[in-house]
Amino acid sequence: MRKLIASIAGTVALFVGIGAISNAASAATDPQIMLLHGIPGATVDVVVDGKVVVPGFEPGNMQDLTSFAGQTLKNVEVRAAGKPDVVIGPIAELAIPASGNVTVVAHLDANGKPALSPFVNDISATKAGTGRLTVRHAAAAPAVDIVLGDARPFTNLANGKEGKADLAAGRISGAKV
Repeated sequence: MRKLIASIAGTVALFVGIGAISNAASAATDPQIMLLHGIPGATVDVVVDGKVVVPGFEPGNMQDLTSFAGQTLKNVEVRAAGKPDVVIGPIAELAIPASGNVTVVAHLDANGKPALSPFVNDISATKAGTGRLTVRHAAAAPAVDIVLGDARPFTNLANGKEGKADLAAGRISGAKV
């Protein structure tokens, strides 16, 4: 159970950081398409139409897919690195948005099976003195509540879903899943 809680907390912390980075780029108008590898212990190759486009992709890393913006990728597979074993896919067609700020997360669903979940990053401006906290559930776990101090701003957050809130600027301490 402790390992599960640590995994969920680590995933939540990772996405809190990504949300902060996304808001820092709020003035950007060009597309930004990122792939986040969130499957623990699985170094993979991303293959498009038989060609490895992202080799040796390690958990916790991000890969910029912006060069594919506006394209429809054919025969997409995520394979165990250097092997023909397919972890996710094959996906006949994967449309990459032509605009916007999107993070596609490769993760385990609530049943522990590999999945891809796209999230549109809200990079709109926040009011002066506030910042946006985005929490995305991408751990092989059931729905969770996120506790920040005495508040529960996100309850029953299911795998593959997100919650976001504009909060007073400052450090968040005592966050729990």
